Amino acid sequence: MITEDLSEPERALWEAFPAARPVDAPGSCVRAEVVAGLLLGARERLAGQTPGLRLSGARITGRLDLSYAEVQVPLIMTGCDFEEAPVFTGARTGLVDLAASRLPGLRAADAVFGGGLRLEGCLIEGPLQLGGAHVSGRLDLSGAAIHADPAVQADGLIVDRDLLCANAVIDGGMRVAAARIGATMILDGARVGRSDSYGLAADGIVVDGGLSCGHGFRSYGELSVQDARVGHRCAFSGAHLSNPGGIALHAERLHVEGGLLLNEGFAAEGEVLLRGARVSGALSFAHAALVNPGGRALNAPLMEIGGGLRATPGFTATGEVFLDSTQVRGSVNVDGGKLSNPGATALSLRRLGATGRLSCGEGFSADGEVLLINARVEGSLAFHGAALSNPGARALTLWEVIVGGAVDCCEGFTATGALSIRNSQVSATLCLAEATIDGDLHLRGVEAASLKIGPETVLLRAVDLRHTRVGVLDDVPGRWPAQLLINGFTYDSLEAPLPVRERLDWLAKEPYHPQPYEQLATVYRRHGDEEAARDVLLAKQRRRRAGQRLGPRLWGYLQDWTVGYGYRPFRAALWLAALLLIGTIVFTVHRPPAFKPAEAPPFNAFLYTLDLLLPIIGFGQETAFGPRGVQQWLAAALITAGWTLATTILAGLTRALSRQ
Repeated sequence: MITEDLSEPERALWEAFPAARPVDAPGSCVRAEVVAGLLLGARERLAGQTPGLRLSGARITGRLDLSYAEVQVPLIMTGCDFEEAPVFTGARTGLVDLAASRLPGLRAADAVFGGGLRLEGCLIEGPLQLGGAHVSGRLDLSGAAIHADPAVQADGLIVDRDLLCANAVIDGGMRVAAARIGATMILDGARVGRSDSYGLAADGIVVDGGLSCGHGFRSYGELSVQDARVGHRCAFSGAHLSNPGGIALHAERLHVEGGLLLNEGFAAEGEVLLRGARVSGALSFAHAALVNPGGRALNAPLMEIGGGLRATPGFTATGEVFLDSTQVRGSVNVDGGKLSNPGATALSLRRLGATGRLSCGEGFSADGEVLLINARVEGSLAFHGAALSNPGARALTLWEVIVGGAVDCCEGFTATGALSIRNSQVSATLCLAEATIDGDLHLRGVEAASLKIGPETVLLRAVDLRHTRVGVLDDVPGRWPAQLLINGFTYDSLEAPLPVRERLDWLAKEPYHPQPYEQLATVYRRHGDEEAARDVLLAKQRRRRAGQRLGPRLWGYLQDWTVGYGYRPFRAALWLAALLLIGTIVFTVHRPPAFKPAEAPPFNAFLYTLDLLLPIIGFGQETAFGPRGVQQWLAAALITAGWTLATTILAGLTRALSRQ
């Protein structure tokens, strides 16, 4: 290079290069070919000095083309204005620092930057091409503004240390698919993407440290980190993602070794897709707002969460929250959450597995169905204080659910719509105390340690308890509605047995079935109240009689009047005593004549009457004396009454003994 052709700022740069002295040339023009010449050995080195190019404030004319070059000295050109996009394609360099410069773009595909690449605060008005590049130090785009579509093309990028994009404006898509970041990737406060394109495409990226897209981060278009792997925490705290009608966050099969934070003001317009993601730590949606009307606000089936799922406080979702087949080691807490998907499913938890509790209480509300099917929750299931609404359909569905603790729908729980619990197992109490349910209550095939209906429980529609089994029934009979189905409902004991009349009114709410009466009688016997048990069984026979034909019904009335179907044996004794007294008096006054006076024993009016009343036992009086006239009709009546009393007593005793 002929030094006489150099301009004054170029000559100053030429002289400063061997000792890497800085040259400040604000507004001066420096040719790109002079810069390239210095970097490629046009200036001899001086003994004992380390060369380097340090230029600031200059305007670089022409194209700086270092394609496939070996640059062994640092390149520091800060605050410079490049006329054309620099080219580093395939180059191998040391540190390249272009901070605060303006560039029409930067082409550095497959380049190797040995000491890092610094583009902090740059204005880049063209694509930044880093596909396949390797930055052995830090890649710094903090505060940079890049305007192009796509703005950053860096698929396959390798950064040995940090990738810093804090507060950057990336006006266009940023592609870093299959990139490898050795430390952290920071996009806090950055703005990425355009509404008509993708935002951040980081499919298959590996970040050995943490990934942070929080504290004011904005994404327009789809942000995709599917199949990505993050070695520590992945944080979107305070981020806003916007892709209405599409996918705002695409994180299928994302693997995070620490926690995944979509909290503290996180907002997404569009679907948050976490299907098949694995999070070793906690997943947090505290103070998050997800909006995808008519679709899935959170689509997270088949997830594995190692540290619990927390969506409280302040979590809101417009659209379905879908967590089917998700496995959580720890608890799922949505206390105070607000879910809205009217006329459809608000929260879907099919095949959920949780080693802790599932809590949707303390102000939780859902406009739409809350659904758990084939789920297993090792702790309690809490809906205390929740407000569920799905008019004309099911508000809460628990089918084939196994709960290791209680199901708590107490303390102000309200449901507008049906509450359906079927074929489920509850290890502790199924509590509906202080609940208000404006819809059918279906508890079919449920097993629970106890069922609690309190004095402030309001059940406005039909209740179905068929084939449900509880250990303790803790209820207030008057709180049950008029429409009640309890055939097949079994319970081992009553928390408060109460007067039998109240219990019979409870049984009378259902069309007649024998089982509910027999069940209640059995429980009264367990409580040691035999009289109450007999009252219940007598009431059962009376209700049974009401549905019979005329003949059996009349026979039933006779059994009731005489011996109370065998449950009132003292009545038979009274009838026998009365008839015995009447007969003794009548036959004492008017003794019947003997059939064979010479052979007849002495007449005894008492034994004669007893002989007539008892159809099997004989005292020799009936066969020896024959009444005449009115006495004959009286004898016939006594014989008939005796057979009737004996038959009804035998039937009643047989029935009573069979129940014992």
